[in-house]
Amino acid sequence: MKKSTIVFFIFLLLSFTNLAQNTSAAPINLSQGIYNVRDINLPIGSPVTARINDPNGRVIIFVIDNNQYMRELTRLDSQSNEQTLKPFNYGYSVIIFGNTPVTFS
Repeated sequence: MKKSTIVFFIFLLLSFTNLAQNTSAAPINLSQGIYNVRDINLPIGSPVTARINDPNGRVIIFVIDNNQYMRELTRLDSQSNEQTLKPFNYGYSVIIFGNTPVTFS
């Protein structure tokens, strides 16, 4: 009985450790389009960094809240290829307009 309890607790410890490692935020690459923040799994309540890797690329990012008010407008180009965006809330939408993919991290 004692051995099975110890094995069970070790199994639980390993499974929770594995679960904590899987929840880390991986970079998300998005091209031109309209996206719901919840659908693309962007973090809610913490700042997000948007960047382009193409030195000749240009992108405009609009952040719209659930009442259709513009919360943020950002332009990424060769001069400023990385920008930190304000924290997102549920119901926000992101509109990406440009010729190169954007990486959110």
